[in-house]
Amino acid sequence: MSSDESSHEEMSSDDMSYDERSSDEDVSSDDANNYSKRRERNKRVAAWWFNAAMCAADSRELKRGRKLSGAEYIRETLRGSDSYVQEIYRLTPENFRLLGDELLARGLPTGGDLIIEEHVGMFLQLVAQGSPIRKLCFDFQHSEETDALGAIDGTHIPAFPERDEPFKERWRNRKGNMTQNVMAVVDFNGNFRAVVAGWEGSAHDSLVLRRTVDAGFTVPEGRYYLVDGGYANTHQFLAPYRGKTYHLAQFQQRRPRNRYENAEELYNHRHAQLRNVVEKAFGILKGRFRILKDMHRYKYSFQTNLVIACCVLHNFINRHQRGQVDFEEDATSSDDSDDPDNDVPSTSANVSGGTDAQRGGALRDSIRDKLWNARRTN
Repeated sequence: MSSDESSHEEMSSDDMSYDERSSDEDVSSDDANNYSKRRERNKRVAAWWFNAAMCAADSRELKRGRKLSGAEYIRETLRGSDSYVQEIYRLTPENFRLLGDELLARGLPTGGDLIIEEHVGMFLQLVAQGSPIRKLCFDFQHSEETDALGAIDGTHIPAFPERDEPFKERWRNRKGNMTQNVMAVVDFNGNFRAVVAGWEGSAHDSLVLRRTVDAGFTVPEGRYYLVDGGYANTHQFLAPYRGKTYHLAQFQQRRPRNRYENAEELYNHRHAQLRNVVEKAFGILKGRFRILKDMHRYKYSFQTNLVIACCVLHNFINRHQRGQVDFEEDATSSDDSDDPDNDVPSTSANVSGGTDAQRGGALRDSIRDKLWNARRTN
């Protein structure tokens, strides 16, 4: 029931640079020493090619021959002419600094090691130039790696079990609809990294994840996925705090200065903001492919494969047609609530207990404390 596309080996190939895909063929006949030298040279050439193709900055003014820190990159850019800076950021140097001052005056937390100019510069370059995250990380010399790999959740797709299926009622979900429960792993670019389709609609999300882990799904050491309150909190699957505000709409209704009553609410808000990527991916998927909201009475294995095929097409469209919206996003992408006080107790949602749960609690508390302390110091 799991898509072959989900393997980490295949996923990692998408992140390879152009020359890394082709260099194996180019140098397959060379000896090991020459191969190593040529590969290193090709990597340097590819890095230059990538940035030459994607970078909006003028190398004559920025002197990008040496690596600059994010702060240095901003200072170098702002030394350019008004027209040049305005081309990059849509603001003159004077107004760029003025915007930073106003944001600080309004209480914008900088967080981490980034200065306000870096926050402003990265955001403006993102919206003005449409710069990909990888390019922003290169320009500002910040790693695009994060301990969080993405988010995991389940969604319900209308389904028709086989006519001779003796246990048809297993496909009836808690809302009374006949569905298949589809679990998806989504990265922060909105792409599906793993898809597990075909589970009966009555199966709880936590059960699907547990069986997927039993079947061999692994999380790299030191990394984790974000999950909602229907799952147990472990060091590999990080959940929100139960009994605390979690929904994004609830936070949006509060005044910024009084938004968080405690550190757990701050953590939950940040968690919800990031985990929303999986909800959005489901909404786009169902808005893009109507068959997922109005399934036909095909053979059940074909219904399952249709879901996986749509996820593969979704990734292809994201890669080659990102930004071209020709559909209406589905606003009800999941039949399951993202409420951390989900109707299933955490003890029954365990992917694994004992040490994993303890490590998960320690990790979550550590992130909570860092977020809270950073907010107080800023």
